[in-house]
Amino acid sequence: MRSLYLAAIVAVVAGCTTVSDVTPAGDGNFTVTTQVRGGMTPWGEIKASSLKRADEYCRQQGEQMHQIVMQTHGVRGWTPQEADLTFSCIAR
Repeated sequence: MRSLYLAAIVAVVAGCTTVSDVTPAGDGNFTVTTQVRGGMTPWGEIKASSLKRADEYCRQQGEQMHQIVMQTHGVRGWTPQEADLTFSCIAR
């Protein structure tokens, strides 16, 4: 029984994280969104997931990621948390 409680606590703290595909946003910009449902994930980790995906995308193009704007939505532990990143890829 004790292990069941421990598993439930880990599931609540960890949450479920999804990172979207990179999508064009016009004017040479792109967007990527990280969403966490449930849990108590720190905002820094959520933002870092979006930044990492954007950086990987630009590196595949042989370019460097340039952050335009990062917006966050949601309430940790209450509603889904989202970090929406708009970025561009620039020549190195």
